Amino acid sequence: MSRGFPPEDNDSVDPHSPSPVLKEKRERRQSVVLFLLTLVSTFWVYGTQFMGQDTLAPFTDASVAWESGKFAVGLMAILLAHEMGHYVVAKMHGFALSLPYFIPFPFGFGTFGAVIRLRSLPRTRTGLLEMGAAGPLAGFVVAVLMLFLGLWGGTSSEPMILTVEWPPVGEPPPPPDPGMMEWLVETPKLGEIPATIFANPPAMDLIGWLLNGEIPGRYDSLDALAMAGWVGCLLTALNLVPIGQLDGGHIFNAIWPNRAALVSKVLLVLLILCGVFWVTWAFWAILLYVMKAWISLPVPREPLPSRRSLGIAVCTLAAFGLCFMPQPIQFENIPVEQFEMQTPEGDVVSPEDYRIWLEQGEPNDD
Repeated sequence: MSRGFPPEDNDSVDPHSPSPVLKEKRERRQSVVLFLLTLVSTFWVYGTQFMGQDTLAPFTDASVAWESGKFAVGLMAILLAHEMGHYVVAKMHGFALSLPYFIPFPFGFGTFGAVIRLRSLPRTRTGLLEMGAAGPLAGFVVAVLMLFLGLWGGTSSEPMILTVEWPPVGEPPPPPDPGMMEWLVETPKLGEIPATIFANPPAMDLIGWLLNGEIPGRYDSLDALAMAGWVGCLLTALNLVPIGQLDGGHIFNAIWPNRAALVSKVLLVLLILCGVFWVTWAFWAILLYVMKAWISLPVPREPLPSRRSLGIAVCTLAAFGLCFMPQPIQFENIPVEQFEMQTPEGDVVSPEDYRIWLEQGEPNDD
């Protein structure tokens, strides 16, 4: 997630440090390398973890590579728009800041977002507000575009497919072990399969209704571009929570600097409590606390934010509302009867026969 770090200490100058030109070239090179690594990371994660393919499939299977490529390009376009929104507007307001550094991560969505280091404090409350708002608004616009492209023509509501050996060999398998997810999801009963469900952000429901006359269903499969748009909505909502040095925190601090510190503390506690509904809220709060990102930047009291910037703040509130999901990811145990059962060769297996085997240990010969 992008956020502004505290300004760097530039009071002391090392006579042996590289020249500004060399430092700028090195920074640009590091930024580009991290961007490319994050692009590869998101590409690989989608093919292996979202599509359930083996480690090399995104690089060896053309169909997997195509879907993985759509997701990676879509998500990185959202992240790049977000970071460049910050960067360009900050430059317009005279901020000294670094290039964005993207963070690859081989799990989850393939990235932890990106960071930009501020090297000077905001000169005005208008500058802080517009810099903070520019990123999520730019990213939101691209996320909406990805949702339009991904939802064009509807979503796939075909039955979920479960591949099984039939006739069965050996003893029936035990109920799936949720492992590390045991404290998040109820242990599956015999004949149930654990599944991950992605909630719909309001923006997705609205676009689905406009394009197809109906919202995407709970069990529908999303196109890779729509999935990238979904992640973009999630990141936009997370960044617009009005805490400290998050984008939402910059906006709130610019409007009500006297209340920013108190609101940050209260919201940190609320996020931890909301971990009961979605554990990532608590994780997000702890991460912000450890990184001291809950502490707002010092901001001048005068002049007041401009009317234009206040209008922009209203736009970010609308974007937050269209992206926010109280419980973005849910876990559910689904009975085998809701799956379409088939053998590796494509032969259809009756879910009823499969359940009889699970319960009795013998296939139905009828």
